[in-house]
Amino acid sequence: MNTNRKPLLLEKWDFIILLGESGGGKGTLVGNIKHYWLENLHSASMGDIFRRKAKEDPEIKSLTEQGVLVGDAITSEIFREFAMAHTPGLIDGYPRNRQQVLDLIKFIKDNNWRVLVVDIHCRIEKIIERLLARKRADDSLTIVYKRHKDHAELHPTVMAEVRTRPDLFDVITLDGNLDAEITFSTFLMGVLRLVDMLYFYDMTDISTNFAVNSNETTINPAINRWICGFLKSIQRKLDDRG
Repeated sequence: MNTNRKPLLLEKWDFIILLGESGGGKGTLVGNIKHYWLENLHSASMGDIFRRKAKEDPEIKSLTEQGVLVGDAITSEIFREFAMAHTPGLIDGYPRNRQQVLDLIKFIKDNNWRVLVVDIHCRIEKIIERLLARKRADDSLTIVYKRHKDHAELHPTVMAEVRTRPDLFDVITLDGNLDAEITFSTFLMGVLRLVDMLYFYDMTDISTNFAVNSNETTINPAINRWICGFLKSIQRKLDDRG
């Protein structure tokens, strides 16, 4: 058991997990989390990890090129290696089936962690539009539809297991079809709803600036900076308490 942990936020989360289809907006959300809020957050995509490993492992290369999921044992071991080396941290794309989420539950219990799960949903039409625009080799329509079918079949079993363990997980569900800034605002409001109310009562002196930049055409970036300024202020006070 890992007893020397440093929770990620508000003495609550040790790790963030992003779930959703490739092209659903996970990468953009990670970028916004790091840009607005957690600049030094260790993050990785399971897909990117597999693509790096594919350069050295012909078996993994063949699987990724066909859009076939890598075996559960290998996938879970890769996650554990990353998580133990980068805490607090964030992983995109794990777990993807029931066996992997059972492996994750055991890992979290063994290390006495609490994890924030962010579940992003997106229409297949929007996913195809985004994936075709980025022009990556493993984003052919055949592979995209196969990944979509696998996700539609496997993801509900993952979330069913996650939701049976409120002692280990908090869940935020997002609409990935929306503008990225709006999706991030929704994410931040989800974080605020999960914050212990005692911190709000105790930290009435916290303030954060609200300002719209001259080059911005919507109010959402200003809202996101404002909320993240508030979260950062709370975190600094908690860190100062030691």
